[in-house]
Amino acid sequence: MRLNLIVLTGWLVLASAQSGAHDASQSPLPQAKPETVGVSSARLARLTTHFAHEAEIQAAAGYVMMVARDGKLVYANAVGQQDIEHHVPMSLTTRFRIASMTKPITSVAILMLYEQGKFHLDDPISRFLPEFAHPKVFIGLDANNNFLTDSAHREITIRDLLTHSSGLGYVFDPKTPLGRAYGTLEITPATELAEVVQKIAALPLYFHPGEDWRYSFSDDVLGRLVEVIAGVPFDQFLATEIFRPLGMNSTGFYVAPSEKAQVATVYKHTPEGTLTPSDLSRLVGDVTDAHRWPSGGGGLLSTAGDYLRFAQMLANGGTFEGHEYLSPATVALMTQNQVPDDAMHKYWGADSIGLGYGLGVGVQLDGRHSLHASYAGDFSWGGVWGTHWVASPKTGLVAVCLTQIDRSGNTAPQRTETDFLNLMYASLIREQVAH
Repeated sequence: MRLNLIVLTGWLVLASAQSGAHDASQSPLPQAKPETVGVSSARLARLTTHFAHEAEIQAAAGYVMMVARDGKLVYANAVGQQDIEHHVPMSLTTRFRIASMTKPITSVAILMLYEQGKFHLDDPISRFLPEFAHPKVFIGLDANNNFLTDSAHREITIRDLLTHSSGLGYVFDPKTPLGRAYGTLEITPATELAEVVQKIAALPLYFHPGEDWRYSFSDDVLGRLVEVIAGVPFDQFLATEIFRPLGMNSTGFYVAPSEKAQVATVYKHTPEGTLTPSDLSRLVGDVTDAHRWPSGGGGLLSTAGDYLRFAQMLANGGTFEGHEYLSPATVALMTQNQVPDDAMHKYWGADSIGLGYGLGVGVQLDGRHSLHASYAGDFSWGGVWGTHWVASPKTGLVAVCLTQIDRSGNTAPQRTETDFLNLMYASLIREQVAH
């Protein structure tokens, strides 16, 4: 069955919301006609045309996209459906499982505590989490397939966690003995965060801390660090220190049962290429379960408008609507490359050439080798189910593109991020904002 094409236009005239009073039905930023900030309306419309076609051919069920420049919203559209079976159209208020787009938020949380003088970035995490004292590094298996380990050269630091240089593993390596151990950790949605982190700490590392790069459970450990250092549960810290002040009122680790219909279904492709709902309950649990463990690496749900406000705050140098979350110096530290220039390319492959990693965000080193339009200094990160955002200091662009697709299905390669960035940057009339 082909997906019926549904295109929803964005807000027409809405006053900007006040800090702390924003809701998803309102424009997340003050609006401007694209041409007044050097962007082409006609070229922005190509985003709608392209992604409406993608929804029609079932590359994904639907998409929500927002583009801002110089702090002004110039484009907001939703195309396709958030629930095919019940004919629910995608909308600007649809909530998404943003997966690893949680990581930059977790990074901001720990850096807020850093700015309070609670620790130094190069402090060992065992100062707060003693289960990580005296880490071991995996070196092989014995005759009985038990892990052989060696003592790590040094302990894991907070900077190591922020840069994924900790040596910890994740769930994406089913082919190696250590990868299988990480992938089969006994972590259910109901597991407490403290217990999750203890289970992670019990496994050996892939490499000596600081000596390589590997995507990992680091942000989940950072979430536990936040609650230990701040003395409040991690989800409560995010709510009181980030979400409420920023007006991200549709962002959290779960939704009320009455709001479940607002959450987009995650789809995967059948062998025939059609879309079918993906069963994520084993991995992430029910989105209405208030007792799900708050994964700092991938547990949040949010809307495009909410996340645009967060991204704009970072683009502003840590402030938004008069509230300072981070200092410009910390944002500059967060958004500059902290790892070897080839680290991302070696780990992810050719599609990450020219990309570095800062403290919780990917950083574009140059645009020469990138597979999509970009500028040096752009910072961004995406989620495994097709979510992505970017902030571009040189151009003043901030943008969010959200969809929900489980890529384990039998389908053609997903190019959502590449297509979105190419079309967005192609809308520029002038490279820099004129003031």
